[in-house]
This record gives sequence, structure tokens and C-alpha cells, in this order.
Amino acid sequence: MAVPDDFRLIREIRDAGGRKQVFSPREQRKYEDLVVLGWLKRSPPLETKSAFYQITDRGRSAATRG
Repeated sequence: MAVPDDFRLIREIRDAGGRKQVFSPREQRKYEDLVVLGWLKRSPPLETKSAFYQITDRGRSAATRG
């Protein structure tokens, strides 16, 4: 279930062009929650310690709500 911070975060990603690269495993946790919701998809990392996320159509729709 989405919480207000999830909506804030997906709007930030949408406004930044729909992509986000995250380096810290600790920071990746909040983005992984959005992957579970279907709002982001995780792409293969460019570096071993990073994760690359891209907004989905469902995420774009969620960004207009909340």
C-alpha cells in the first residue's frame, strides 16, 4: 500500500525526467518499494553498487494522484 512519501518520491522522479540512479544500498530501499508497487522498474546497474530505476506508465499515473 502506498504512503504519502511514495507519491512525493514518484513525482520527484517524474519531474526529473523519469529516471534515477541510486548508489547507496540504504537509499535503494525506498525505491525498491516503488518497484513492488509497479511504479518503477529496475534496470541492470551501470556499476556493481548502483541501481538504475525508470518510471513505468503506472508510476506516471500515480504521480498525478496523491
